[in-house]
Amino acid sequence: MSFLIESLELAQFRSYKQAALSFGRDLTILTGPNASGKTNIVEALQLLTQGDSFRTTKWRDLILWESEQAQATLFATDQGRERNVRLCVEDGRRRYQVNDKPVRSSAALAGVLPCVLFTPVDLRLVRDSAAQRRDELDNLGSQIAGGYLRLRQEYKKIVQQRNRLLKDEQWAGPVFEAWTERLVEVGVAFALRRLALFEQLRPALIAAYRGIDAQCALEVNYVADWAGGADPQPDTEALAAAFHRALTDEREVERARHTTTVGPHHDDMVFTLGGQGARSFASQGQQRSIALAVKIAEIDVITALCGTRPLLLLDDVMSELDESRRAALTDYVGTVTQTVITTANIDYFRPELLARATCIDVRDLDSGGASGSSRPAGVELDQSDRSGKVFVGRDDLARPTSSEVD
Repeated sequence: MSFLIESLELAQFRSYKQAALSFGRDLTILTGPNASGKTNIVEALQLLTQGDSFRTTKWRDLILWESEQAQATLFATDQGRERNVRLCVEDGRRRYQVNDKPVRSSAALAGVLPCVLFTPVDLRLVRDSAAQRRDELDNLGSQIAGGYLRLRQEYKKIVQQRNRLLKDEQWAGPVFEAWTERLVEVGVAFALRRLALFEQLRPALIAAYRGIDAQCALEVNYVADWAGGADPQPDTEALAAAFHRALTDEREVERARHTTTVGPHHDDMVFTLGGQGARSFASQGQQRSIALAVKIAEIDVITALCGTRPLLLLDDVMSELDESRRAALTDYVGTVTQTVITTANIDYFRPELLARATCIDVRDLDSGGASGSSRPAGVELDQSDRSGKVFVGRDDLARPTSSEVD
């Protein structure tokens, strides 16, 4: 089972007043100068597949200026089966529908139409903070299984509540002890889910890096200092005992800093090349190759665990890669999974790749700007059977009534 994204409709979403576009079965390239709206389309696709935005958590930002509501609808098919996902943003809140039925939470999108997103920020995965590497792993798990996302959210809330008590110096008594016990219980359950996912990702990541750069062997470890260091054993009782010991050892530190200093929210994925830490010793090119390998590995893991190939979204990464890594990426895109790429420079792509791609210039989409101008409907950009078509001025985008999501 692999759903293909057929089309996307936008209404009062970011810079688009009303627009719709269809995608190629293999590869779609969105072109146009900077600030022309390419990333807005990628963001809409991420929201409708992953249930999240890499640009904002302020949902009002999604609504076109001087509009009250934003709407985005995605249509997909799989061997005759149809699926649509609709997002409506109003009053700073999101509402989702899947196949015209309301869903209570964005967690319900997990595994429905998964995606892998690659942006220039992701190229800093190796050298940036451990938080970014944790988020990379957790974002993957959250869209594979709703249970993973719920555990992640619950653990975060427990840490926040325990930190409030530490900040208020309320660390004596049964209330703080109850939150500490809950921290260990949920923290261990979350760590076990994360460890299991990491063990799925590791071999795929090592193989993907080998395909990009065979000259240096990559290794990656999951490091949890509270559980004894690298690659802790997935044993519930042992992890709970280790967590308790770590909290006891850190008691005075936590009281001094007014924060929870140990737990899965401080864990890390550590990369090594030739036995040396990639964060400190790898070249920028090697670090970017690791980031690229992570994205390729995520596609393999989603395919294996969800039984469907994810949508690959590449937002303006070509300009950040050197020629060899750009070639490695272009050899991959549109062959293993359906891919949408944004670029301001079409020359990054070889003629044979362009020949099989659907190319859409986003300047032919209605931007809904201050002038209120629009282009004629049905602009056809490619005369092939897989041509990208753009429709503007559509007034048949249904407004959903659905339950609220965060």
